[in-house]
Amino acid sequence: MMKVKKINTEPVTGKMDSFFGDRSIVMPTKILNKIKSNPLTKALYITDIGFYPYALHHYRTRKSGIHENILIYCISGSGTIQVHGQSYLIKPNSYFVIPAHRSHSYWAFENDPWSIYWIHFGGAKSHRFEKFFGVPMMLKTVTTSRVDDRINLFNEILTSLELGFSQENIEFANLSLSCLLASFFYVETYRASKGYHSKNPVEQAIFFMQENLNKCIKIQDIANKVQLSESHLSKIFRNRTGSSPFDYFINLKMQEAIRLLTNKSMRIKEVAFALGYEDPFYFSRLFKKHIGKSPGAFVKTTKK
Repeated sequence: MMKVKKINTEPVTGKMDSFFGDRSIVMPTKILNKIKSNPLTKALYITDIGFYPYALHHYRTRKSGIHENILIYCISGSGTIQVHGQSYLIKPNSYFVIPAHRSHSYWAFENDPWSIYWIHFGGAKSHRFEKFFGVPMMLKTVTTSRVDDRINLFNEILTSLELGFSQENIEFANLSLSCLLASFFYVETYRASKGYHSKNPVEQAIFFMQENLNKCIKIQDIANKVQLSESHLSKIFRNRTGSSPFDYFINLKMQEAIRLLTNKSMRIKEVAFALGYEDPFYFSRLFKKHIGKSPGAFVKTTKK
């Protein structure tokens, strides 16, 4: 992670929130006061949490900062975070914690807007993590990254609060915060705790697929990558996932197609080319087979 050197200069205006597909929760003052007085939650608590997908024109600036720390987790696209006049480039699979009471600004790149999960958190315990604050951190992508687990935990916290501000929901969300922060601050232990001790060929194969969604690779290419025969790979892959390597790869492509069609508003032809298909009609047939609707019908339904 490098400091930004006059790259993507700070905008003058922009959108603070409200993006297509966004989710966010801001704790009301009355509820927040209860959280701060609850022995279970007062030491480490959430004040705001959300997800902004493809946050075009996203821009925030606070001259005096806020009372809480702000964690911004970028899963795609790029942006800039500026703290006390120092700018940092934020890329996919990286995070940054803006310390409380620090002047700051942050904004999405115009030509490649970030998708971010974010959370404002405070409490006496939050200061114990200060050594992780104010420095951009890259989470190296490997087969044992547990990225999906971290995102699922983010979404679980969001969902629990969306269900209503009952005491049980609030306590669940705030107690889960410790686990969420640990997944960022103690990343090696977080990965090892899942039981990853060896390089599993199925996990290697899936990671190879994810890295090559823009290509039309063959099963032989995947087998060569994990140093197995096609037949052996297919057998252990189906036992592990319930799917053949080919079908699994196509499904990954179709999920990426959905993201590009909805979050980036790309045309069907552009999405086909981005996923390595030279024939848009062939791509559309595959999409309908796996998703149940043509790309055009899917986009219309999503917009509605």
